[in-house]
Amino acid sequence: MAYVIGCLMAALSFLLNKILLKYVGMKAVISYSPVVEEVTKSLCSYYLAADIIVTHVVFGMLEAGYDWYNTADGQRGKWAALFSIIGHSLFGCLTFLALYISSSIWIAILVASCVHVMWNVTLIRLSSQK
Repeated sequence: MAYVIGCLMAALSFLLNKILLKYVGMKAVISYSPVVEEVTKSLCSYYLAADIIVTHVVFGMLEAGYDWYNTADGQRGKWAALFSIIGHSLFGCLTFLALYISSSIWIAILVASCVHVMWNVTLIRLSSQK
């Protein structure tokens, strides 16, 4: 079930992020998009009793493929893909851990969303220095 949710939420997030980019601009990447992604992945997994970590990893793998394919520079594309997998795996582990500690899916989503925002800000800053 987690594999299906990961795929479906990646597709939904792609569409929602596309809309956010159109109406909000690039600041959506460091504001709304992380929250949208964490809410969609985690809520569906939680309420359908699917593995939260697997859902996040699958989502990260699909985002990695998108990043690799859509990055003009092959070397940067490989790094973007790797960081997508690492990041979303981390977010999944944090969601699971926060859920375990707090017993609240909303606190777990908040924790993962905050880390996701910091992750995106850090990667954008690092990539713009090159």
